[in-house]
Amino acid sequence: MSEFVRVVAVVGGVILIVGMLSDAVATLIVTQGSSGFWRPTRLFYAATWRVTRAVAARLPERAGEYSLNVYPALSLLGLLVLWLAGLMVGWSLVYWGLDQRLGGTHDYGTLVYYAGTSLVTPLFGSAPGNAVRTLTLLETLTGVVTIALMISYLPALYGAYSRRESRLLTLDDPLGGRITPMRVVVLNAPDGDVEMLYRALREWEMWTADVLESHVSYPMLALFRSQHAGQSWVTALGLVTDAATLASACIEGAANREPYFLYRRGRRAVLEISSRLHVPDDGPSVTWLSEANFDFAWRGLLEAGLPLRDKAAAWADLQAIRPTYGDQLERLIDFLVAPHGFWGHSAEETVAEEVAEAASAARKRTLDG
Repeated sequence: MSEFVRVVAVVGGVILIVGMLSDAVATLIVTQGSSGFWRPTRLFYAATWRVTRAVAARLPERAGEYSLNVYPALSLLGLLVLWLAGLMVGWSLVYWGLDQRLGGTHDYGTLVYYAGTSLVTPLFGSAPGNAVRTLTLLETLTGVVTIALMISYLPALYGAYSRRESRLLTLDDPLGGRITPMRVVVLNAPDGDVEMLYRALREWEMWTADVLESHVSYPMLALFRSQHAGQSWVTALGLVTDAATLASACIEGAANREPYFLYRRGRRAVLEISSRLHVPDDGPSVTWLSEANFDFAWRGLLEAGLPLRDKAAAWADLQAIRPTYGDQLERLIDFLVAPHGFWGHSAEETVAEEVAEAASAARKRTLDG
């Protein structure tokens, strides 16, 4: 083997090792707000999530939903395997480039096996010379640190998941069916009490801020689905943001209070989480904001005894502020294969029927895409 080939092997191996370690650290510790296209984690999730969505859309309903549910946990295991495999190949290239011999042979397959077994336990007895033994110890350190990082990452991930999901259980409409933004406002303002509404929206603002921080830091958390049928964190995010937008536009004085602050947090969450997940910002989208649906929501607010602004001015403001996040919200919901929220009245009689309809629509959109 020529000197040039040996140097290239060593340099290539070092680059691969550093790349895998930096990707693991950036994913699990740095929690940066953006990721380069070259990052193994980004490429891994872009490929596997696309395939999973396509497969789930073609499977029977229950099997498709099951595949979407198990994907996030399996993806973490796959990500760890990807990092360890990259480290194994990188270290084998280093050993090969340094012309190391194991058992009297310089066969690359033997070096790959040695590098793989040394990732967790250093095989000093098989390594001749102090130099390769030092490298073996360093390799073991990189493997153990990578596994430890993943293990230490799981409690933070599942802690954020638990906080996110427990709050969703409070989104319930006593009338049955899926709750709408108008009903969120009405239910939290009994007898037209706007102060109670503001207190409730303040709590949802804190939930939204927590979702924003956790899902930008750990974007794979967005792929973890809710345990309850028809429930989704991204649908809930859209629901409470739409409720805040509706209240801010329609209720007298709300544009300077908690509804406006929640609208701003919700808009930022939608846009930043979409960016972190690399959700395309083009293509067709579905909007539930129409004058007919607004009329229905307005009547509900009026019947609740809330102090409303001029209707024409409220409609104009609503048309101005919801498009700042509405289209991207719908794309994010489609990307995550989640049920859509809506502004209008639910025609379905039961939640189960709505869940089935939403699942069917999501599968159709995935197939069409």
